[in-house]
Amino acid sequence: MDDSTLVASSKSGIEDRLSITAEFYTLNNVHANSAKYVLLFSSDPSSVIFFGLSPPPLINNNTLTLTSLALTTSFRFLGVWFSLSASSQFVLKQARSMVKDMAALLTLKKLLAQHVAYLYNAVLLSRLEFRLQTSLFFDSIVQSIIFPMFSIIKRKAGLASTTPLALLYLKIPFSIQHAFCRFLLGKKFLLILIFGNLPIMLFLIFKNLWVLRVVLLPST
Repeated sequence: MDDSTLVASSKSGIEDRLSITAEFYTLNNVHANSAKYVLLFSSDPSSVIFFGLSPPPLINNNTLTLTSLALTTSFRFLGVWFSLSASSQFVLKQARSMVKDMAALLTLKKLLAQHVAYLYNAVLLSRLEFRLQTSLFFDSIVQSIIFPMFSIIKRKAGLASTTPLALLYLKIPFSIQHAFCRFLLGKKFLLILIFGNLPIMLFLIFKNLWVLRVVLLPST
């Protein structure tokens, strides 16, 4: 089984869900590693929370104590990384690492510059767009993230390292997509949230959000 994510608007809601999952695990002979549980409590980060589970006979342990994540700690929810402090540094590090890993993989490959450009457009930008969907960086930062890939394209094409980036954006021969423009285009809804009234509504909804990630032990 995969790890589980429990979401509720109150502590009692999380306790009810924990009781249900504990009973389900007992019935199906599944073991969860409570030491790796991740708790997010938006109203009181970095606090020790005591949970009391319902006392049906199938549940052996009726209590659970967890420490909620710190304000600056990044966490993954439904495949997307967030931070209660609205900091994007962790996501930025992930993006840089993703580009560097791909650049290192393609450096020694016998590929044409057009091949690398295609992988950049079709694969790397798609992955970055998904990873950065909750973060919006300036054009200069985006350019610094993808710089290693541009260096490879220039080298594969036999161009000098000082070649202007404008040449790479020409439709022929590379047709490289502008990363910042692509990311910005995908954030139309985010811009509506920023300049509209929806942020107030979302704040009211998530003001007392409880999220608990349950980590299951591998089956033997």
